[in-house]
Amino acid sequence: MYKIFINDKPFLLTSTDINDARYKACTRVTYDPAKTARYLKDCEAKKNTGFVLITDDEEFAFLDVCTHVAVIEAAGGVVFNSKNEVLLIKRLGKWDLPKGKMEGEELPEESAVREVMEECGIDGLTVLEKLPSTYHIYKMHNFNFLKITHWYKMQTDFDKPLTPQTEESITEVKWVPWESINPDTLDTYISIAELLKAVK
Repeated sequence: MYKIFINDKPFLLTSTDINDARYKACTRVTYDPAKTARYLKDCEAKKNTGFVLITDDEEFAFLDVCTHVAVIEAAGGVVFNSKNEVLLIKRLGKWDLPKGKMEGEELPEESAVREVMEECGIDGLTVLEKLPSTYHIYKMHNFNFLKITHWYKMQTDFDKPLTPQTEESITEVKWVPWESINPDTLDTYISIAELLKAVK
């Protein structure tokens, strides 16, 4: 299944219907490549609650969506310290995780480490495992972009003051006890909440 978010609303590509209550209000449709552009546009509307596109070929449907947008790849980290606290940043008024666009010939893992270091003023990062990627579509200059973000769980013993990268609109960086985080109530984006739920 591909969980794409448009204006924080779900646009799901799946081979089986989803019984999850979070997606109960979504419109169920059978995937039809002739209607992909219309569904993407409809999902942008304020009153729209999202779509569940049911398809027998999720990969084909995802590649079809990619033909209607410009694809950008990014990478980031879910970083833990020795106290089992997780690193959160506040960007544009919402809690988020450090991430950014991949550069040049970087591998996703390399990009993720660099972005965490730059955005939080941290080092000594060890990558533990690959996490699920997230997908969200946003509009800029009247054109749609699909950002695919590769995520990694990381560990560090860094215990010095954190430094937010203000030029990236980050106003705060802090460690938060992992057990205190509830993804359903955290003031964050749905894609980030979904990612946090996948972290073991």
